[in-house]
Amino acid sequence: MAEATMTRGDEVVFERLDLADVLGIWRNAKGRILGIHGQEGGTSPTVDVKFDGHETLQRYLPDLFRRVQ
Repeated sequence: MAEATMTRGDEVVFERLDLADVLGIWRNAKGRILGIHGQEGGTSPTVDVKFDGHETLQRYLPDLFRRVQ
């Protein structure tokens, strides 16, 4: 599961290119994980991701992104 491998500050790209297109963000743009929510307490984790020139994406599912190695 993606959220287990992502931490704050990780560089990510879109796993789902259709989402990048819908949001108007370049398909290969690299973003940074700003925050991770819900890791404890039984809720599904979500992440905040910032791409340069775009508003922060708040509480998106981690599976929509993949970490850049």
